[in-house]
Amino acid sequence: MAKSLTGSKPLPPHQRIKRFLDVGWTFLVIYLTYKRIQRNKKLTPAQRERRLSQAHTKNAERIYGLATRLEGMLIKTCQFISSRADVAPTEYIAVLSRLQDSVPARPYSQVVAVIRGEFGKHPDELFDGFTRAPIASASLAQVHRARTKDGHDVAVKVQYPGIDRILETDLRNIAILVKILARIEKNFDFRIMMRELNKDMPRELDFELEGRSSERVAKDLAHRHDIRITKVHWAETRRRVLTTEFIEATKISDIEALLAEGIDPNQVALIMTEAYCEQILVHGFFHADPHPGNLFVLPGPVVVFLDFGLSKELPESFRLNYAKLITALIAQDNERMVSAFRAIGFKTKSDDPESLVALGQSFFDYGGMDNKPYVDADVMPEVNERLSRILQANPVTEIPGDILLIFRVLGLMSGLQKRLDSRVDMVGTITPYAEEQAQKLLEMTQGDAAG
Repeated sequence: MAKSLTGSKPLPPHQRIKRFLDVGWTFLVIYLTYKRIQRNKKLTPAQRERRLSQAHTKNAERIYGLATRLEGMLIKTCQFISSRADVAPTEYIAVLSRLQDSVPARPYSQVVAVIRGEFGKHPDELFDGFTRAPIASASLAQVHRARTKDGHDVAVKVQYPGIDRILETDLRNIAILVKILARIEKNFDFRIMMRELNKDMPRELDFELEGRSSERVAKDLAHRHDIRITKVHWAETRRRVLTTEFIEATKISDIEALLAEGIDPNQVALIMTEAYCEQILVHGFFHADPHPGNLFVLPGPVVVFLDFGLSKELPESFRLNYAKLITALIAQDNERMVSAFRAIGFKTKSDDPESLVALGQSFFDYGGMDNKPYVDADVMPEVNERLSRILQANPVTEIPGDILLIFRVLGLMSGLQKRLDSRVDMVGTITPYAEEQAQKLLEMTQGDAAG
């Protein structure tokens, strides 16, 4: 039998087919539910809004039930949706946020089997103390609290057995559904996102790579005393087991707890925003999964970053041209904006700059007219409709894969900023980082021209 993208044998055919049918049926029911409301011209605005709210709740419960039953990639999808408080319906947030850090745990016997497979030892032989019940469970692994032989309190992340095969199957199934959706709804073509997911998701299964990624970001941000990244304990780490220091902290989305500890949520939002500006624009390597289960806060405030399984390295030319794009967007300089879009790999069908200008202006509009640092749900329909009309006439035919994880980070951050009721001046925060890097690009270009 052929090996999968993740390096192991795929699931048996009957299991792959069953997962596809389960996902496909749920997808079809949800699609038809919204299509029926959309086509019912007899509904008043109030009736339509009420019907949509009811549909959101029912569909969110359908997705939640599917994800808890099948797990794998579906859990990650739910976590992403529930993190988008900026644009996702509140009904989806309420239902799917239950999966942020409370995924059904696997039996302890499976944890023992994985640790034995990686170390040749039972957890009780490897550690002085190892809790049977997990302190957190996520889409790919669960975390147990333990104590090392030399007395350090640690968090041990143990990968679920067989999750690589499930992930492979889910990626294939979702890719098929995305392809079908792109054919029946021309405005919803997410195939390029699936190509990037196929490249990035298998990397999340390599916990040694995750450990190295966390150490790289820790080194890049070492000068910041308001950022903390957990230390890796390499003696107790393998490809399917990651051991890091244990930190007791408050979840970034728990606003009541933050306020009770005297922590200003707006300051937390500022630290988070600055950290990502520096990671993306200055160092070109960043933590790409800022959902609430991966960000915690200590008094200070100090923002703690967890889970570097999804990290991204940007080519230097892309990073510098992305900085150029940001400065052009802020200045609303259409000529430089189009030049930067093209430099980082955007292409349009007729090579007309109008689509790229519209794309850039839609990014600028995302903050709303009052410079909110998050995307307001009530401005999204207008932005999307205007952008859709222009891109139908001259579609963007190529989007650089490197930018997709940046969009993911921006989207998740937008959701968190709304939860934190952020008053951060996004333009003022990002401008110094972008201008410094854009200036480097200019100097390099002038140097090449002089040479």
